[in-house]
Amino acid sequence: MIIHGDSIEKLRELEPNSIEALVTDPPYGLGDTSPKAVAECLNAWLSGSTHNAKGSGFMGKAWDKWVPDPALWREVYRVLRPGAHGLVFSGSRTEDLMSISLRLSGFEVRDRLVWLYSPRFPKSLEIGKAIDDSLGVERQIIGKQKLGGSARKRADGKSHGCAQAGQNVERSQTIINITAATSDRAILFDDWHTNLKPSYEPIILIRKPLIGTVADNVIKHSTGALNVGSCRIGSDYKYNHRIGRHPSNVMIDHSVRKLLKNKSRFYYCDKASTAEREAGLESNEQRKNIHPTVKPIDLMRYLCRLITPPAGTVLDPFAGSGTTLCAAALEGFNVLGVERELEYVRIAEARLAHWSGGAYEPSTPTDTKPTIKAGDQLSLF
Repeated sequence: MIIHGDSIEKLRELEPNSIEALVTDPPYGLGDTSPKAVAECLNAWLSGSTHNAKGSGFMGKAWDKWVPDPALWREVYRVLRPGAHGLVFSGSRTEDLMSISLRLSGFEVRDRLVWLYSPRFPKSLEIGKAIDDSLGVERQIIGKQKLGGSARKRADGKSHGCAQAGQNVERSQTIINITAATSDRAILFDDWHTNLKPSYEPIILIRKPLIGTVADNVIKHSTGALNVGSCRIGSDYKYNHRIGRHPSNVMIDHSVRKLLKNKSRFYYCDKASTAEREAGLESNEQRKNIHPTVKPIDLMRYLCRLITPPAGTVLDPFAGSGTTLCAAALEGFNVLGVERELEYVRIAEARLAHWSGGAYEPSTPTDTKPTIKAGDQLSLF
């Protein structure tokens, strides 16, 4: 089931202590995280007020200007059963704020899981080029290169990556110039950058406090423990199947697995392919998954399986294009998602109908007109 509306308002309509698990990929709050802005936020939260952040975040979107407020997580806390676990994705530079928001709502922070992967390009400003541009100095063209596919899309003249160390890539249709620093100052700071290459996402493992012992809580509510048996590395994921390694709090993709040269120690999952992102959207109006932060279904299946008891319900108050819901349905769990943007609701409904084999059919269309355009689709990394 997918509910269209504001998360905090829709959560208030749900029964307390009624849901067994939370798996969600909320806004990371990639806006103004200056010391002043953080201090204002913490002062508001500690006084019991809502923090009204200014500006925008990822892709210039207002919904990403700050991490979700404790008021939102308090509603999540209310609807979860005692002992219920949650897995909450966060940004590498704002996971501290996400964690504090969760703690202030009443949750225990139990662990951090890490999904390691290897994107193709870092998002970073190359300082040598910036200095030459600032001084109005023309860069030296030292070669040309033909790009194709995703590499062509990323070579936008802002130096997301370099063809070789110390060389900047600039776009000219499909043929790009390889340039080198010209001014003395640019040469001195050639191949200096503003950011590291992102290669992991933190996932905060939380739990609503138990009532009594863990055993007491599991007997009464079915929640409070992790399903290690179905998540052992190398097992066939059957309940109580004890073959395989105890799962760790690190998960990897193909490139990292090759570096580690060990295929059986960590859970393995690559990033979502285009085919996976858009399966089920053939009859959708846009026929594309325009959501900017789509996680792989296999990763979300693993996370749902880890914390959700048999026949339990998985809640995602930031459903987006529905990946968590599709994953939960594939694992045989009940699903409940809330999403504010109607465009994403329609995409999520179509994807959920596809991956659930028709068990979850789309709702009756509304007259609300879409506002998000397909051109808004960008890669998070």
